[in-house]
Amino acid sequence: MLIRPDSRVPDRGSVLLLFPAAVLVMFLLGAVVIDVSLTQLRARELEAVAAAAANDALAALDVAALRDGRGVVIDEPVAAEVAARSIAAGPLPLAIVEAVWVEVDGAGRTVIAVTVSLSVDLVMAPSVGSFDRVTLRRTERATILGSELL
Repeated sequence: MLIRPDSRVPDRGSVLLLFPAAVLVMFLLGAVVIDVSLTQLRARELEAVAAAAANDALAALDVAALRDGRGVVIDEPVAAEVAARSIAAGPLPLAIVEAVWVEVDGAGRTVIAVTVSLSVDLVMAPSVGSFDRVTLRRTERATILGSELL
């Protein structure tokens, strides 16, 4: 039995033309996934580094002032230096301490806050366009419990 191709279907082979476009779209989506996942990973790491820097910055607490009854006194420049050394020794040594400040929260407790930034070089985006870097910023706080009683 002889089977003839149906001459009423003029778009035969059109899938072959769509396949390169589908591969390009899949490549672009994969590139977006890689860059977004890298950025999210670095953001989580930066958050942990900023929290560690805020905890380490508590070393700038003036213990003599605390013993004399003057309350909680934190030297902000020393705290910034301690935070910078903590970050330099950590897993993201290229992170930059942007700001360190001391504040009092709503409950009257002393809080030291550290803002850290990091520039992340993207992997796949530069091959698609001119977007090659993103800057992440995270602020973390360390609270001195019991400071509201002083």
